Amino acid sequence: MNGKDFYKILGVPKTATQEEIKKAHRKLARKYHPDLNPGDKKAEETFKSIQEAYDVLSDPEKRAKYDQFGEMWQNSGFGAGAGPSAGWRPGPGAGTAGGSPFVDVDLGGLNFQDWLAQMFGGGVRRDTGPMGGFGTRSAAPAEDVEFGLDISLEDAYRGASQRITVTVDDVCPECEGMGQKRNSRGQYDLGSLCPRCRGQGRIPSQRSGQVNIPAGAWDGLRLKLTGQGAADARGKRGDLYVQLHIRPHPKFERDGQDLLFDVAVPYTIAALGGEVSVEMLDGQKRQLLVPPGIQTGQKMRLSGQGMPALRDRKAGDAYARVKITVPKDLSERERNLLEELARLRNEPVRSRTRA
Repeated sequence: MNGKDFYKILGVPKTATQEEIKKAHRKLARKYHPDLNPGDKKAEETFKSIQEAYDVLSDPEKRAKYDQFGEMWQNSGFGAGAGPSAGWRPGPGAGTAGGSPFVDVDLGGLNFQDWLAQMFGGGVRRDTGPMGGFGTRSAAPAEDVEFGLDISLEDAYRGASQRITVTVDDVCPECEGMGQKRNSRGQYDLGSLCPRCRGQGRIPSQRSGQVNIPAGAWDGLRLKLTGQGAADARGKRGDLYVQLHIRPHPKFERDGQDLLFDVAVPYTIAALGGEVSVEMLDGQKRQLLVPPGIQTGQKMRLSGQGMPALRDRKAGDAYARVKITVPKDLSERERNLLEELARLRNEPVRSRTRA
């Protein structure tokens, strides 16, 4: 190991996911592969180090040993095996007339064509022409795409329909995701970038579709738009998944399928009981019976007035949270009556200063 830092070699943090490690390896391998840097010994050595680092970090067991023991991980009772660290070496006749630079390349038991197939996904068909080369590889698979959509609580309550436009990355049909230019025989020229995608292997493409939001939808609900995801090189598309995000409402709070809102109750009705008018999320007004002696913070339930039922979720209830209000503009008679009530209840109140 010679004290090599495999994370530093791949340019990833120690917390990197397997997908991040794979992407970093793919990028560096393309850059330093000896076939793209003929005669460059430094690139060849760098490529070997990249392969060695990837061999360890892409294997959960090897990575765990490396994280625990560092450069001594191979001496911790774990068999490393030969692996891709054996490096790259050209096969017989490589670089010579009639010889193929892609035959008998040793990459941990894989030749270069198989290595590319494993690295970029799909199988690579070998051509039988004099240069060996590459023919059409099986296209990278069509991918599903995630998209977030903000909606109002009202839309989630009654259901709605919205048209969306999304930009996705399709596999480039020109190079089938390889990022390399192909010649007239359909073979990849690893020294030239694809003119259409400029070496990215992907091209941006717009998708439009109608999203039907069901009544009772909740935050985080995923809706599927079939065939609106990213396309493979043959035009077959994955699916587009729309994840709903419900914006906060100025009046209503949501708890599952239940709704909670504040209702102002005059102090006289709170003391004696009565009715108050409330406006629900659907815009309809309801009369709410208030029992006598209710206190601020208590809740009154309106059965079945929450969010509608959807899938395995039952229809919710609505809860009115009481906030008792006290008038600031008492008339003279109202004040006299309240002072009389205070005397009857033996409650000390601030006396008025009479002129």
